[in-house]
Amino acid sequence: MRLTLIMPSIGRKPDQKYITTWQMEPLVLALLAALTPPDWQITIQDDRMENINYDHPADLVAITIETYTARRAYQIAEKYQQRGVKVVMGGYHATLWSDEVMQHADSTVIGPAEEIWESVLCDAKNGNLQKKYIAPPLKKWQSVFPRREVYADKKYLPLALVEFSRGCSFHCSFCSITALSKGKHYFRPPSEVAEEIRKTGQKTVFLIDDNIAVNYDAALELCREIKPLNVKWVSQISVDAACRPELIRALADAGCMGLLIGFESLNPGLISRLNKKCNGSIEAYETALRIVHENGICVYGTFLFGIDGDTPVSFKNTLEFILRHKLFLAAFNHLVPFPGTPLYAKLQAENRLTSKAWWLDENFRFGHSPFVPTGFSVEELADMCRKYRRKFYSFRSIIRRGLDPKANMKTLATSVLFFTQNYFGRREVDEKFGLPLGIQE
Repeated sequence: MRLTLIMPSIGRKPDQKYITTWQMEPLVLALLAALTPPDWQITIQDDRMENINYDHPADLVAITIETYTARRAYQIAEKYQQRGVKVVMGGYHATLWSDEVMQHADSTVIGPAEEIWESVLCDAKNGNLQKKYIAPPLKKWQSVFPRREVYADKKYLPLALVEFSRGCSFHCSFCSITALSKGKHYFRPPSEVAEEIRKTGQKTVFLIDDNIAVNYDAALELCREIKPLNVKWVSQISVDAACRPELIRALADAGCMGLLIGFESLNPGLISRLNKKCNGSIEAYETALRIVHENGICVYGTFLFGIDGDTPVSFKNTLEFILRHKLFLAAFNHLVPFPGTPLYAKLQAENRLTSKAWWLDENFRFGHSPFVPTGFSVEELADMCRKYRRKFYSFRSIIRRGLDPKANMKTLATSVLFFTQNYFGRREVDEKFGLPLGIQE
């Protein structure tokens, strides 16, 4: 039996080249390949960096989807179904918004694939594919090493993606991860994660956890396991965890060179409306940044705009904060109501969504606001985000932030990475803005 695994793109503008920073390994496809019995022949196709070959022989196609890639995933599925090939879909969007996904797929997997994928393939092989599979909770998350050989003919960035933990114990109203995990958090044995990192053969690793330090003791153990590998790695962490000096020292000692921190807003009142209790106060932001930078770790700060009560002045204040702290990278994003989250339910009840299924609207574009904010017009919110992304990536800003001896210029390699990533960020402000969701035929 022949299985094709597909990673859909968000979409592309006519004649546009593929976006460089999105060309990372699709870890989920390698994981599905590892869960697939050896009597299946596996092919992967990555719509983010190549054209889909619909004529490549396949008995079953599996597509993993997120909200922003849903429209493109449905387009791909339709073309395979027209050829008589069955299509199964899974992923965050399929789990949180399964009724919609089931209209476009022959079969839908709801929940994590580990406990159910082999049953799906068995049914497909016997011609008895079910319309819906509900996966049980993970009993013991270990001993599944992604089959990275499926990447062999692809030109991905030289960065290995590895997963240590899933879920989050916080309950932020805008977060699809929280909606998916319902406040639960799972982590793999740290020794197993270190072994997987070793097997990748890469010296630069992205630990893709949404918050690597949800379990403090496990995070410290992971550091002890990773340190002997002598690799450089980046991950994501919450503000409260970044305020713990002993933890940050352990991360740095284990090779951590960068952390993404979701600050979201400099206004504590706005943060409380998102139910993001781990952020604390501006004093906590200052403490976290001081500790992280003192340990030579670079910071990618993310910020959200358009929260109820927000005003245009928050953009100026945020840029000043970023420049003062010389952040390695930063994201000026508007709030996004992802389906299945409390934020989506709230805005839908208030009739403030631009479209109930904005991700399927053929006129919606990446970077546009899918809801009506209170302190901006829909267009103004999107334009302000774009304007301040340009300000952040101005040559003056890049030079000012680059001259940080504690983190951004700690080593020659870090300095080169800083200017490379900021160059790509500057170029991609306009490349990403206005992307159609799906391909306009």
